[in-house]
Amino acid sequence: MTVSNNWVDRVHGGWLALLGITILSPDALLIRLIRADDMTTAFWRLLILGLTLTVAAAWRGRRAHQPLWQAIRPRRDEIFAGVFYGGTSACFILSIKNTDAANTLVIIAATPLISGIIGAFLFKRRQPLRTWVASIVVFAALAIIVGNGLGGAHMLGDILALGTALCMACYFNVLGARIAVDTVRAMMVGALLVAICVAPAATPLALFPWDPLWLILLGCLVLPLSFTFISMGAKRIPAAEVGLIMLTEAILGSGLVWVFMGEVPSSTTLIAGAVVIVTLASHSALALYSSKRRRGPVTTV
Repeated sequence: MTVSNNWVDRVHGGWLALLGITILSPDALLIRLIRADDMTTAFWRLLILGLTLTVAAAWRGRRAHQPLWQAIRPRRDEIFAGVFYGGTSACFILSIKNTDAANTLVIIAATPLISGIIGAFLFKRRQPLRTWVASIVVFAALAIIVGNGLGGAHMLGDILALGTALCMACYFNVLGARIAVDTVRAMMVGALLVAICVAPAATPLALFPWDPLWLILLGCLVLPLSFTFISMGAKRIPAAEVGLIMLTEAILGSGLVWVFMGEVPSSTTLIAGAVVIVTLASHSALALYSSKRRRGPVTTV
């Protein structure tokens, strides 16, 4: 009796997604280590990422014997998706620069629920009762986090974190509705477009000695590699399982900033963040259990 290929694929996919999230977790820490101003950081991070993805798209096209222009030219749907991805990246950078990293990562963790709500209203996708209940609990917790920062130094960053989650949710919905979208080209065009938009407000040459290293690590290694592994894993496991694994970023990312930068989250963020993480984890676990029940037991040969 041999183990089914389906089971092997799911275990493999889970480890790939977890590896991708682990690689992505230093993202917030690296942004915090960059001492350049907000717009300069956003400009270089997006430009380097966009150029890296351009090279990746060109290399992939060469392997497929495509002309260079055909390999890197985005289609209309990819430009549309790219705008949301660019908005996600820009809001994330500016949020990390203007609030506690824990606030940003906890708020972003709600993206799967926001994506589901958007899908229900815009694309008429039916959502189970557990999604609506989880949404009410999570949104109440997020309101506490954001409300705690109103009128304070963290207000702008918390609002930008909500913008990050909203843009990311829209990006996922576009990908779900337009399955032919090439995510490499979508991310490429989004990163380059937003880099061009923020360029007038940036001071590209005003970098501190270690800034180029952190920017290159982000744009050439952390973001492309994490995206590759998460995408490979997402093709092998259910969306609920991906969402469950992605929650580790909020914990790992906040922990790294806590350890290396000494940035201790507020008690409000810790309590409300724990509510968000537990609710989202329970929601994903229930969705995964429900999916397994519908499929029935896995047969072996």
